Amino acid sequence: MAVDRIGFFNESVCCVYPRHPPYLKKALIILVAVVLAPVLLVSLVAFAAGDWHPVGETSTGAMVSVSSIRMLKNNQRTALVRVQYKEPTKLGPGGPFVETRARVRFNCANGSAAPTAVWFYSRDRSGRFVVSKKTTHDEEFGKEAEGGFGEMVSSYVCQQK
Repeated sequence: MAVDRIGFFNESVCCVYPRHPPYLKKALIILVAVVLAPVLLVSLVAFAAGDWHPVGETSTGAMVSVSSIRMLKNNQRTALVRVQYKEPTKLGPGGPFVETRARVRFNCANGSAAPTAVWFYSRDRSGRFVVSKKTTHDEEFGKEAEGGFGEMVSSYVCQQK
């Protein structure tokens, strides 16, 4: 009886993989990126949301908060400003809005504040916040028509070192 001494060829079998296939490593990296990216994004948003510092309250009861204060040249600063209205409020761009957020540039030398972007939030039927309007220029920002919080925020931001 004859013995077959020809080795078995792995290449001839359809479902045998090499020890460290490159596509498996790539798939693992993609899986980790897909799973970790949303987790990282949610944690960053939660961290930023907890960074709001209360500044005060307007005469109408709206809560004013500030976040992300950055120092610039020539005694200028930028900050995010959030105004949470006690009741839905009609403002210049429409409404009713329940919250306003703005990126504002403050000139502490002369006390002026100029918003570079303003987001007006309202609630949808399920009660979630939705951006109902975004504008790059708001002439009434911080003045009496919007609650008179401009001086309060400006003095708070300019006192920060």
